[in-house]
Amino acid sequence: MPVLLQICLVIVTIAVVTIAVATIRVMQHFRKSSDEFSRLAGEARQVIDQLTNVVHDAQEIVGTFRDIAPRVRRVMDRFEAVGERAVTLTDTAIQEVELPVAEGLCEAVVEAVLPLRLTDGKGVPARGRPEIEGDHEEGGDGERCVGEAPAHGDGRRRTRG
Repeated sequence: MPVLLQICLVIVTIAVVTIAVATIRVMQHFRKSSDEFSRLAGEARQVIDQLTNVVHDAQEIVGTFRDIAPRVRRVMDRFEAVGERAVTLTDTAIQEVELPVAEGLCEAVVEAVLPLRLTDGKGVPARGRPEIEGDHEEGGDGERCVGEAPAHGDGRRRTRG
């Protein structure tokens, strides 16, 4: 065999061996990639199963809320009705009880205090014009007359009516 043919045969053999080694390495990488993909697919199945369970639980919760919502609405309506009744009762109590009692108490205080102001406290009439709260020489408001009821805490006078 000629030398040139032998050299070509050696080069072809080396090339075939190099291609075989490269093919084996690619197949190993492919196998590693397919193993990783299989592992990832298994994890994806687990996540999908968990998501399926979560969706099922969420559906149960929504169903429960659908069952409970009308009851809660009825309870809220009842609370609203009770609240309105309480407001009405409170307004009625204030209008029918508190205001007349306050006016009567005010009148009773005026009737109890005014005679003491008109006298010196011993049954003897006081000299001159009697002093009434806030109406004295040091600078009273000068708005009230003798025998008039004292002003309420907010500065307004209570009138009957």
